[in-house]
Amino acid sequence: MTKYSRFKKIIASASVVALSVTMLPADVNVDAAAKPKLNKKSLNMKVKETATLKITGKKIKKVTWKSNKAKTVAVKKKKATTAVVTAKKTGSAVITATVKYAGKKTNLKCKVKVDKMDVNNPTEVPATVQPATPTQAPAQTAPAANSSTPVPANPTAEPTKSGPTPVPELDMNNLAVAEYPTIFSDVPDPDIIRVGGYYYMVSTTMNLIPGAPIMRSTDLVHWRIVNYVHDVLADDDANNLDDGKQIYGNGSWAAAIRYNEEDGLFYVCFNQNGYGFYVYTTDDIEHGEFKKHFIKTSFHDPGLLFDDGKLYVFYGGGPNNCQQIELDDETEEVRRVGKERAIIQKGSQWSLWEGCHAYKIGDYYYVIIIASPSGWFRTETCYRTKGLFEDDWDGEWEEQVIFQGSTYEYGTGVAQGGIVDTIYGDWYAIMFQDHDAIGRIPSILAVNWDYTDEKGNNYKDWPMMGYYDEDGNFKSCLSTSQKIPAPQKIRLNKSEEDSYIVGDDDFDYPDYQDGDRLKLVWQWNHNPDEYNWSVTDKPGFYRITNGKTCNNVWFARNSLTQRTVGPKFTSETAIITDGMEPGDYAGMVAVGSAYGMVGVKCEPSGERYIFQGSGAGGGKKATASDKITENATADLVESGQKVYLKIEYTFNSGSSRADKANFFYSLDGESWNKIGKELSMSFDTGTTFMGARTWLTNYGTLQTGGYVDFDYYKQSQD
Repeated sequence: MTKYSRFKKIIASASVVALSVTMLPADVNVDAAAKPKLNKKSLNMKVKETATLKITGKKIKKVTWKSNKAKTVAVKKKKATTAVVTAKKTGSAVITATVKYAGKKTNLKCKVKVDKMDVNNPTEVPATVQPATPTQAPAQTAPAANSSTPVPANPTAEPTKSGPTPVPELDMNNLAVAEYPTIFSDVPDPDIIRVGGYYYMVSTTMNLIPGAPIMRSTDLVHWRIVNYVHDVLADDDANNLDDGKQIYGNGSWAAAIRYNEEDGLFYVCFNQNGYGFYVYTTDDIEHGEFKKHFIKTSFHDPGLLFDDGKLYVFYGGGPNNCQQIELDDETEEVRRVGKERAIIQKGSQWSLWEGCHAYKIGDYYYVIIIASPSGWFRTETCYRTKGLFEDDWDGEWEEQVIFQGSTYEYGTGVAQGGIVDTIYGDWYAIMFQDHDAIGRIPSILAVNWDYTDEKGNNYKDWPMMGYYDEDGNFKSCLSTSQKIPAPQKIRLNKSEEDSYIVGDDDFDYPDYQDGDRLKLVWQWNHNPDEYNWSVTDKPGFYRITNGKTCNNVWFARNSLTQRTVGPKFTSETAIITDGMEPGDYAGMVAVGSAYGMVGVKCEPSGERYIFQGSGAGGGKKATASDKITENATADLVESGQKVYLKIEYTFNSGSSRADKANFFYSLDGESWNKIGKELSMSFDTGTTFMGARTWLTNYGTLQTGGYVDFDYYKQSQD
């Protein structure tokens, strides 16, 4: 995984350097102090013990940690130069730290010997992970537990165990409650797994970096970003916003996630339009680095399946295809094994057919796919067969619509996502819904494997999706007129952690080291320019320096972005603009298919004014020559003066149709002035293909070198 290094300006006189060198004794190694060192060359540990390894030295750019026997001794990166070693079982292993520093590279090793744990003084360790892809046969429907409000119920005879971790008792008075939408923010194309008591979800983030967020939950309602799969995709003009090129609407598409118990690795795959197919692996989904594997072949909207020790990718948009693949860690290649097979022919009744997720559950192989009848309405369909990879398989698939409805809050269809079992044996689906400017937002659905409708039709061994009514009866949604009511109780204890997909930041990173990430709620628009952003040049501030010129926000490097959250959302920041140069524009931007900006502009005279502006035809349609339209200009900004900026969003919700953004500024942070034009926001697959976001931006139209310092970012939701 590529980590970003910081640019360090070193100004020294050549004569002074020469003099300092000549004063050193001839036998002194000038580079000795800079050469990396490992704090420990050997470790004697007990099973379940942990230890910390640390690299010291100067000009360290990147450290990669690896254990030659990960199942005996695991190593997990903690910070840029430190890692935690965990003894898993008796035996010996070697930890290797590959260090890049000052244009050089070296390998540092630590030998580890692990003995049995002292039973009189055991050390607590995390739960042993379990397979994430369901392997048990579908459970039978059971009545809801006694409660004033019946909840979805579909338990197996015994709760699913998760290693040595006990299954917590279900607290009927503290169950998770799902509203609709369950996540009122842009989290499209979700896929989900369970490992032990944790649920992990991955999503599409397209041109944003870092990309493909890993979100964790214990109750399927509250989700926290805990990691990202990649820090960079291709290093070229389009990904770097150079030479008028960009990848809006592309990048990482429709990621899928699986856990393979046999090798202890998590797998995440996605397609990048115009580039190819990526598979990333890691043994530590929350804190570890991901190893990249790539093939130029395109696998559209892929889903992964492990079966009989083999890895398969399912993909396409009708017919759907299946391809066995292998990963080569040495060459970082994805290799095709044998020929692809067309497995399902698209039915003529569907106008869209994509987003496949594959499972082996009980006696069946299942592929669930988003489809739509003529006229467009998101519909989740399922295909199943037996003996898919056997020689005598006849190629026949059964088809069943498993969900075709909307939510009480909104009238558009809910489809495309994954299904998962819980630690108690219940099953749920996470699917997304088109929700106008806010984007594509996920909601939870109950899954029943033995549903009988009011006419007596039975759907045994089909993952029918819907909800449970007040009497505990499962209700499916098989027509566009049916809606999921709210709220719905989920048979999981409510999480003690709130969701963390957006958040505040005071940009105070006192322990920041080269390669560290900012808070996980942040992403850059396209690859950042590693030399021209900083949280250390002016501690407590995020600085953007203009390393190139451009005419609009679409091509501005180092724009830092966050999601918005419906139905009402406010973004606030403050900037110091003394470093701006003539022709510079800086501030905060509301970005949808078009954009609106509030900030400060620097005139050719050097005077700085507060302004509000807007631009249309963005994303894919943006050109390097586009310029912002200035709608209003306000106060002159004095030297040393801090300017406070705010954007207030209102999104479509229920019967309310808004999708607007309004802009404000202040010179004291208390008295706010509305400025410029209200922005009408929308979602457009032909521009950004993304829900509304807030950007922190600075760009220069006439010259490079100008910079702006952002003091903080604060958000609020309603």
